[in-house]
Amino acid sequence: MASKTTRAFRTISEAGEELGLQPHVLRFWESKFPQINPIKRGGGRRFYRPEDIEFLRGIKILLHDEKHPIKDVQKLIRVKGPGSIVELGRSKEKAAKPKDVKDTVLIPDRIQNIPESDVTYQSPSSAPQFEPDPIEAAIIPEIEPEVEDDLIDVSKLENALERLLRLRDRWEKFS
Repeated sequence: MASKTTRAFRTISEAGEELGLQPHVLRFWESKFPQINPIKRGGGRRFYRPEDIEFLRGIKILLHDEKHPIKDVQKLIRVKGPGSIVELGRSKEKAAKPKDVKDTVLIPDRIQNIPESDVTYQSPSSAPQFEPDPIEAAIIPEIEPEVEDDLIDVSKLENALERLLRLRDRWEKFS
């Protein structure tokens, strides 16, 4: 099959092939999700718009990949709207497309879109300081690595890791 552009309409067999689904599954989903409304031509031939494909891809993710029951997906559509399902399908499609490393953006949108005037630098000395928990300090003393014949006591490392995890939890509660 020749590759169609992303904006081209798809027949039910082309849509099924693109999504990895049988045409009867798409017809069944049409009966369960009224938001799936392909254009029907003479003889009942269905043509799916690009938005329909993205919606179907989102439905497939929820039903097949995440194993949600149909009733839960119907409720999700009622609560969050069909746009959220379209976005889910669209994000999966974007993630599947290969792209050059130079085109890869590693900064999340929530950080990327912060105006520079809102960004302030905070020196380490002005960062909030935590008083050590006296009970925690008694249980886990400060760790000073002791290198003895290139061996480090694993139990001290495990204790340090546990302490760091507790500190991270406290930091998350603080922030």
